[in-house]
Amino acid sequence: MCQCFKRFIAGLLCLLAISPVAGAEQPMSTQPLTLGFFPLVSTVALYKRFSPLAGYLSDRLERPVRLVTAKDFPTFVRRTAERRYDIVVTAPHFAVRAADSGQYRIRAASLKPVTQLFVVREDSPLQSIDQLAGLRIATPPKAALMTLMGQDFLARAGLTGDRAPVYHTFTSHNAANQALLAGELDAAIASSNVINKALLRGEPLRILGEGLKLPNMPLLIASDLPQELSDRIVQILLEMNETGPGKGVLKQIGFPGYRTVGLADYEPVRPYAYRGKHAGTQAGD
Repeated sequence: MCQCFKRFIAGLLCLLAISPVAGAEQPMSTQPLTLGFFPLVSTVALYKRFSPLAGYLSDRLERPVRLVTAKDFPTFVRRTAERRYDIVVTAPHFAVRAADSGQYRIRAASLKPVTQLFVVREDSPLQSIDQLAGLRIATPPKAALMTLMGQDFLARAGLTGDRAPVYHTFTSHNAANQALLAGELDAAIASSNVINKALLRGEPLRILGEGLKLPNMPLLIASDLPQELSDRIVQILLEMNETGPGKGVLKQIGFPGYRTVGLADYEPVRPYAYRGKHAGTQAGD
């Protein structure tokens, strides 16, 4: 074998030794992070509103961040339990379950709290919670925290037995509100997160009353991610109000900014975390 050919073979072997093999696992820093967002609203509306947040995290981390959701609450809760997401934004009671599992840690939330609301159409004659007795009320899915808290609130207000409202469950908060606006029902149980945006859009809704107020939907980070990466994500969120691009994204997603929170901040919703043997995991919940 001539010397030139030997040198060619040796060089080729060296190149193969340092080049990534097709199908081989890529370096961790190039693997996309999945940002799983609770299906609070329709998929189209969710992607339209929160894609800028994924893009901002991606730019600051210099690593792809992919926004994903699920078709319904039970599917999202199941995928969270299966550790399908690296970063999770979910309902407070489902966050408690995810943190209890040890697979995720609650790290941040919006500066503004969330309030459980009762809403009616702007032209509704209803003026008080007591007037909801026996009426038709639209709700998000049965396992939604706003639904659970709202129904408990009305029960404590004496709307039970013959005075109990008739609840109609919808696939999302937005779907419940749209049914109310269409005149199909008399009132709706809703989240201030959704209603505040609806009012800004000029939708003819009126807040009839308020239920419980608590820390907003938390952001959790998978426990098996490097601590340095987890802390960096939180730092980026906390500093969003300090940069022009960050402020722009906060305006797009309708958030005032972020603050640090932990599991202890959500202990008031623990009674709802495991409501029912398989709460939030069965189709139709």
